[in-house]
Amino acid sequence: MELLLLIIAAMFRMSFTLFVPALGETISQRAGVYNVAAEGYMLFGALGAYLTTAITHNAWLGVVAGILCGAFLSLIHAYFSINIKANQFVSGMALWLFSMGFTSYIFRTVKVEGIIIDGFNPLIINHLTNLPYIGKIIFNESGLFYIGILLIPVFYIFLYKTKLGLLIRSTGENPFAVDMAGYSVYRIRYAAVLICGAMSGLGGAYLPLVILHNFNENMTAGRGFIALCIVILGRWNPAGVFLGSLLFAAVDALQMQMQVAGSRIPYPLLLMLPYVVTIIVLVGLGPIMRKAVAPRKLAVPYEKGEE
Repeated sequence: MELLLLIIAAMFRMSFTLFVPALGETISQRAGVYNVAAEGYMLFGALGAYLTTAITHNAWLGVVAGILCGAFLSLIHAYFSINIKANQFVSGMALWLFSMGFTSYIFRTVKVEGIIIDGFNPLIINHLTNLPYIGKIIFNESGLFYIGILLIPVFYIFLYKTKLGLLIRSTGENPFAVDMAGYSVYRIRYAAVLICGAMSGLGGAYLPLVILHNFNENMTAGRGFIALCIVILGRWNPAGVFLGSLLFAAVDALQMQMQVAGSRIPYPLLLMLPYVVTIIVLVGLGPIMRKAVAPRKLAVPYEKGEE
């Protein structure tokens, strides 16, 4: 039972790095822009948060830096995808490769390797933390985690209950109609991509600020790509995205606990588990996934006045 509680608690803790970037990716794809570069935004956010916190000793400034770094890199993708109308997949992959090399170079150049930052520690909520079972699972997380949980209903309300959310969804389905209604398709898509970059940067910042309190090269380890799968699995819906993230986070938590427990399975095979599950889910749920209708104009550049 104790092991199960540890796995479930780790599942919730690790889910932040999946559902937060996936929420941003949902907004971007709903607006018609496929953000393959989410992994790169996360890396930029992780490094920005780590360096800022190491220099200022203020974790909240690290959060802001992570968000800004992810948003900054997303501007480049927005320019190539929206203005130049480059292939969104090629542009995204190029930014991801760039982010891996650039973050490694900056990290080694600044020479802060090995510095352990304070970051965020679990909040001890009187009485709630001591509740049997549920206390250790839900009420023993950092403040940043609870902010992430609040973002789920916020994004749902934003996407389905606000005028801007309607415009974002309409831009991904029929940008010509949005254009004829007098709204700028370019501005809406820029805003959606910036949201994706900011959320991915926040998801990346969580790794050095909450999980590791340090920075490692390529520390996001493909979570941005798993977030792309989660968006499809969640049917471009914030609630579905959160549930999908729990599935992959549970597998990640399981392999970590197996390593801690001294499993005889070689650790490289254990590290593969989340990615193997990603493939199994995409293949095994094929019939269901085909019924999940993507935005009609996803990854299709828009030329003003063009139907």
